[in-house]
Amino acid sequence: MRIEITTDPAEFRSRTEPFLRRDPLRHTVITTGTANSAGGLDGSSEPSRFLSVHADDDTVLGVAMRGAGRDLYLGELAAGCVDAVAEALAEVAPEAAGVEGAIEDVTRFGERWSALRGVGHRHDYASRLYRLGTLRVPDAAGSPRRAVESDIELCLAWSEAMRVESGMGPRGLTATQVGKRIAAGRWWLWEQEGTPVSLAAHQVPAYGWSRIGPVYTPPADRGHGYASILTAHVAHTLRTKGLNVCLFADTDNLTANKIYQAIGFEPVRDFGHCAFT
Repeated sequence: MRIEITTDPAEFRSRTEPFLRRDPLRHTVITTGTANSAGGLDGSSEPSRFLSVHADDDTVLGVAMRGAGRDLYLGELAAGCVDAVAEALAEVAPEAAGVEGAIEDVTRFGERWSALRGVGHRHDYASRLYRLGTLRVPDAAGSPRRAVESDIELCLAWSEAMRVESGMGPRGLTATQVGKRIAAGRWWLWEQEGTPVSLAAHQVPAYGWSRIGPVYTPPADRGHGYASILTAHVAHTLRTKGLNVCLFADTDNLTANKIYQAIGFEPVRDFGHCAFT
């Protein structure tokens, strides 16, 4: 077994594309991370790092990544690979603040990381991956529009509010990153009487899938169905382009899980996050 780590997304794709194509839904975070890096959407001077695990015959056994300045993320890993992946990532990203992935892999990774780095670890949240089944569009007052350059400040503030409220990750998007995503036409706002009341975005499509997120409604505007109808609108827009649609929800956010299922999203699998302390 050998491990390859690169900051070149094209090199990573050349090594792993057949593996990723076998289950692009499972690897939505890694495939969109690779696409963002290749498209210059990282918005950071710090490079993303992409890891692949190979058998002696070059068969890919697993993948992982560390997005620019973000936590570590584990893709599918064959049995017995987690310790070696932790050791390799500890060498190139010792400052990482946490890891996310399949719950059993995250648990093992946290144990090995703690032994290597002399730090603690704790499970702090879990998320549920959903895929869109039969879309059901609800009713709500208002209308959707794509965000534009003048909305960057608002979208940045709302995405940061969502990050803080959910407790997910030590670092949010920068104004540069939000601006690039808005310029690409992937961020949407729901307006009521000309005032934005909810936000929903989607990631760059990869291997036939696009992932919705972030989705956020300020507390004062909740309870009116704005997030539900805007998420459904974005999902419909993606479907009309022939894309499959998925999203994540915090398992502790009962409202989000309820509304996503109500508009047609079906649960696939839970993932865990472990913070290094």
